[in-house]
Amino acid sequence: MQRYLIQVKYDQTSARGLITQPQDRKPQAAAIMEKLGGRLIDFYFTFGAWDAAILVELTSDTHALAVAIADVAGGIRDTQVTRLLSMDEAMEAMRIAGTIDYQSPGRHG
Repeated sequence: MQRYLIQVKYDQTSARGLITQPQDRKPQAAAIMEKLGGRLIDFYFTFGAWDAAILVELTSDTHALAVAIADVAGGIRDTQVTRLLSMDEAMEAMRIAGTIDYQSPGRHG
């Protein structure tokens, strides 16, 4: 399972709906993730550029993209999905990066 941060901005109609009829969005998000073979870790409303941040586990990037597409089709103005890597994955990437002899353009070793 992979972890993702899904950030959403509600469109005007959806935001108005939350004000008119306040509702806990976690059960719907949990049901969607479970249907896809994943799970909801938590759901937060936020200040700033995004209205909500949702932490989930899904089986693949394809499933995460499907959630993003469905969000926009269902009344989310914008969505951003970020793949989260564990510290173990990041440490492995750092070790691999140490084996790469990258030279930026214009620099010769």
